[in-house]
Amino acid sequence: MNNMEHLFNQFLNCVTTLQEALNVSFGEALTETFDNLENGKIKVEMGAPDPKTVDQLSAMYKTLNYDKISQKDKAQVFTYLTLKAINDDGRDANQMPTPQLISIVIALFMQKLLPNRQLTVMDPAIGAGNLLYSVISQLKAANHSKDLYQLYGIDNDEEMLDLADVAAHLNNLNIELYCQDAILPWMIEQPDVIISDLPVGFYPLDENVKHFATKSKTGHSFAHLLLTEQIIKNLKPGGMVFLVVPQSMLSGKTGADFMPWLANKVYLKAIVELPDKMFKNKFNQKSVLIFQNHGENATLDNVMLTKLEGNNEEEALFKLNVKLNEWYTKTND
Repeated sequence: MNNMEHLFNQFLNCVTTLQEALNVSFGEALTETFDNLENGKIKVEMGAPDPKTVDQLSAMYKTLNYDKISQKDKAQVFTYLTLKAINDDGRDANQMPTPQLISIVIALFMQKLLPNRQLTVMDPAIGAGNLLYSVISQLKAANHSKDLYQLYGIDNDEEMLDLADVAAHLNNLNIELYCQDAILPWMIEQPDVIISDLPVGFYPLDENVKHFATKSKTGHSFAHLLLTEQIIKNLKPGGMVFLVVPQSMLSGKTGADFMPWLANKVYLKAIVELPDKMFKNKFNQKSVLIFQNHGENATLDNVMLTKLEGNNEEEALFKLNVKLNEWYTKTND
């Protein structure tokens, strides 16, 4: 058994022990376990957990030797446990963590397209924060750990925001989190950059979207279309957007309506189709969509259209980086 597997099992035992004692979801027990460990004290409310469980947890925490575990390992274990929480608690597939490969693709583009200055960055469908934190951690690492980013996140699920809060702390990131429906007006000033893995499906509250251009003529509207429109409405002039979107949004009947509308609203920069093998079937296939809001020094360039291809992830990323450099040089000549 390797060290990470051993650590995972130790943490898992702590979480399940607390979960049984409090009779709560795995996600709630996970958040509270890390709060207990970070604070060095087991939280007891209205007699729960009971004294016997407190003693049991104290012994388990002592064996864990939490203060001696590296921040990187803590963050990694927490990500694995978050995945288990989403599975065990029967959550929506939209709340699954975004694969690491996608965050690397977005980080590559952000390094090329964003100025090296202080930026406000937000995710209006943050979930547990996996995508945003992974991208920002890569950018910080590439910039000698310099933190140029003020982070914000929105989600309508309080339990997911609790997970996002813990994950931010474990990744040494500061973030302001807001619990709200992202289709409604935002409480955040216009951000410079938006990164998001858009939730796919129907938005049920038709009354909230009657003034949206992307609403459906009949029945419920697609949440991913509405959220893209809301992002554009709230983005700073010249601001950049990096979205993980369903392939169906960019092509076919939906794409035939949506893409001309989008091209009229913003400057398209790039569309990167993700590998087929990342998805169970062709209906789940996704792409990374990158665009810039009008205004400031925004420019209309040739759109980079490509597919992430290769025998393995390393080869696919190498090929993408070569294409990205060629496209960037050509665009900025």
